[in-house]
Amino acid sequence: MNVFFVNDTTTSSNWGCRGTTRALRGLVDDAGGEITHTLFLESMDDPRRLGEAVFEPGSFPARLSKFAFQQADVRERALRALRALPSTDRRGAYKRYESLTGRWDDLPVTFAEYPEAADAVERGERFAFEREAIASSDVVLINGEGSVYDRQRKGRMMFFIAYLATRRYDTPCLLVNHTADLHDPVMNTLAENVYPLLEDVVFREPYSARAAEHAVPGTAADHLGADAAFTYDPVDDRERWASVAGRDGYFDVWPDSAAGFDPDEPYVCVGGSSIFNRPDRPPYDPEPAYEQLCARLEEEVAPVVLTASCSSDAELFRPLAEREGYPLIGPHTPVRQAIDVLSAAEVYVSGRWHPSIYALVGGTPIVTLTANTHKTRGIVEQAGLDAPTFDALSLHEAVEPIVELAGSYADRGEALRERLRERSAELADDAGRNVRYLE
Repeated sequence: MNVFFVNDTTTSSNWGCRGTTRALRGLVDDAGGEITHTLFLESMDDPRRLGEAVFEPGSFPARLSKFAFQQADVRERALRALRALPSTDRRGAYKRYESLTGRWDDLPVTFAEYPEAADAVERGERFAFEREAIASSDVVLINGEGSVYDRQRKGRMMFFIAYLATRRYDTPCLLVNHTADLHDPVMNTLAENVYPLLEDVVFREPYSARAAEHAVPGTAADHLGADAAFTYDPVDDRERWASVAGRDGYFDVWPDSAAGFDPDEPYVCVGGSSIFNRPDRPPYDPEPAYEQLCARLEEEVAPVVLTASCSSDAELFRPLAEREGYPLIGPHTPVRQAIDVLSAAEVYVSGRWHPSIYALVGGTPIVTLTANTHKTRGIVEQAGLDAPTFDALSLHEAVEPIVELAGSYADRGEALRERLRERSAELADDAGRNVRYLE
């Protein structure tokens, strides 16, 4: 079965993106699918002007189209202006910004625009690669990940490709391995109209399955799976791993240094959150709170290892690591090595989805912060942990409760770790639902 794989994120600097796509592609292979066409994240998230889509890349008309709009500069100026707004005004202003800039793109914004845009695709006026890939494939598999929220282009792109496949090319389509946060009315309308067209819809956590139940046939349970990243296994010989990983410079990936990291001793991993420094969220500087949090974790639980799973976390943690001497596992670390570090920690504290999974597969308890969607609340429920998710934008107020919870998890020791490993194994089986249509 020839598969058009949509939203391959392996070229991202993010540990989670790289890891989950590789895992999902592996599940496709195991189910007997052959991936013959791939659409990468860069194309999902990059607005293309109509002139660039119609004319030969590099030709004068395409260059003129690019010159005429100077979109990148306009977008950057607009985003800078949004960051200067009071926190109460930012989210509404950002939605208006997305609606405006979406009109500069060849991707339709609302569902009402789909038929006309699809006509243009069929005439060969836009999305030539996507059209050919859909027409040449037996099934379109969309790796949704965390793209369906707010009015994000990558999420809207997924829904439009699904519409094209099912309504114009009679090609079965699956939207799997994903979180759906449908608070935005435009995204909600897209979901309500497109989900019913699909052969299968699989959510990766229970919050999304419940939130989108109104838009899918059947019940939330019918569409609940798990993230493909749960299929990873950490290193099984902790002592042998520590003897290798503890060598001087083993986790030093320029420009970051893990000097001082001793995997033979207990340690706590600390990560960032996808909610920080977003133009549609209240402004907040988390660095002072992280400094306080790390100091308290070292006092009460175990030495801290900072884990920057993406470039934005690295920007947050590099000054802290340099100033306080914490080991920093940087974003360019191979995913398998990152899994081994997180899965062997006493506790993992962060607002990061996939790194939380990488911790859980080894039995590491997670203390979660809020993220850009409800996904971190979802993974706490999925893991069977009866615990709150702390507000990342008020981290300074949550330091002591976080330290207390982390300490209680560490004190519960191997009994809790074994339960989390068993639950992760169950979720690894549930991840197979992402490819059940192919089997």
